[in-house]
Parts: sequence; structure tokens; C-alpha cells
Amino acid sequence: MENKDEKIKEEKIEEKEVVEETEKVEEQVQEKQEDIQEEKVEEKQEKNPLEVENEELKNQLLRLKADFVNFKNRTEREKSNALIFANESLILKLLPVVDNFERAFGHLDKEDEVVKGFVMIKDLLVNVLKGEQVEEILSDGEVFDPNIHNAIMMEEKEGVESGIVLETFEKGYKIKEKVIRPSMVKVSQ
Repeated sequence: MENKDEKIKEEKIEEKEVVEETEKVEEQVQEKQEDIQEEKVEEKQEKNPLEVENEELKNQLLRLKADFVNFKNRTEREKSNALIFANESLILKLLPVVDNFERAFGHLDKEDEVVKGFVMIKDLLVNVLKGEQVEEILSDGEVFDPNIHNAIMMEEKEGVESGIVLETFEKGYKIKEKVIRPSMVKVSQ
């Protein structure tokens, strides 16, 4: 039993010594950090006014460079968008042509050779519009969104919740995210 008590006492003494040593090391580290901070402050105070001015000018130069890069990127983006949206009026004039092709094909035999030629012309026109980043706005079965849809009729329909597009009368289109013509739709009540 005395052996156990002696071992416990020795362990407590060793533990106490470790804690004291750890505290001493922590104090030394703290003192070193304070010394380093003081040295940094002294270095800044000892700097030549020309060095201080030089650093300030370098910082200004870096900010100006960053501002210029941002300006350059913004003007590139605006230029790109200006070119895309400059064609908007022409595109709006071509969309009824596409609509009329689609209406006509709804009533014609698509196996007729002449009709196939007109289908190819319509497809070519649609591909040109896609090349100008014109996208069709999807409507049928979608939730009605007044930002991209224009409701011209409302109808109750069983099994369909309110606010769902039932039918598209005229397709809508957008260039990138800008709606250039909203879809004309029938919406469920």
C-alpha cells in the first residue's frame, strides 16, 4: 500500500513539474511574440520617409492596376452584349416568319418534297437565330411566370393545378436572359 501511495505522490509531483514547465515555456513564447511585435513597430518607425512613400505609391499602383483590369473586363462584356442586343430589332422582325412557317406546317403533308424544302429553310432560319443566342422560352406544362409569359386566356381543367400553362399560342423568345418576346399562353385557373 505504501508503494502505491509513493507512486501516486511521485506521479503528482511529476505532473506538477510538467505543468510548471509548460507554464514557463508558454510565458517565454508570449515574451518572444511581444518582442517580435515591438521590433516590427520599431522597424516601421525607423523607416525612412522615402521608403514609406514608396510603399504607399506601390499600393496605389496595385489598386490602379486592379481597377484597370476590372474596367477592361466590364467594357469587354458590355461590348459583347451590345453586339448581341443590337440585332434584337431584326430578330423580332424574323420571329413572325418562323411562326408562320410552323403554322403552315401544321396543316401540310410533311412528306411532300416541296414542303420538305420549306422545312429545311425554316430549320436554317432557326439555326441562324440560335447562332445569335436566341432561345425559345419553354411554356407548355410549366408554371406560369409573368416575366416570360403573357396570359391571354384562363381555363379550368380537372387534374391540373392553378397557374400551369396549358397551351402556347405564340412562342416566346429570349436573348441570353433578356426576354425579347414573351410567350402568349393559356393558363389553368
